[in-house]
Amino acid sequence: MKTITRQLAGILTAALLAACAGTPVSLGTRVTGPIPTGEERTITAEACGFQLLLFIPISINSRAQRAYQALEVEAGGDFITNVQVQERWTYGFVETQYCTTLQDKAVRPKST
Repeated sequence: MKTITRQLAGILTAALLAACAGTPVSLGTRVTGPIPTGEERTITAEACGFQLLLFIPISINSRAQRAYQALEVEAGGDFITNVQVQERWTYGFVETQYCTTLQDKAVRPKST
């Protein structure tokens, strides 16, 4: 009986720790050679998730990745540089909302 209890505790601990793994995100466009110059504009994207009852994470671990994907769509193929990350959270009655905002410069290279 003691072995089953230990195994159950181990499985429960592993399941809880697995929920804490986020997706790493590489910010900015990778450039080999000279840094492109051209018209710059500021773009912003945001993604949110929440934690229900301070225990159940819903769309929390992927919010940086989702915000960056939205940023790439808004950039429309332009080079992404000077990325700034802002995190904020808001308490609710039964949940806490976590949001990641990314702001950067999108550079449209000059045509040659």
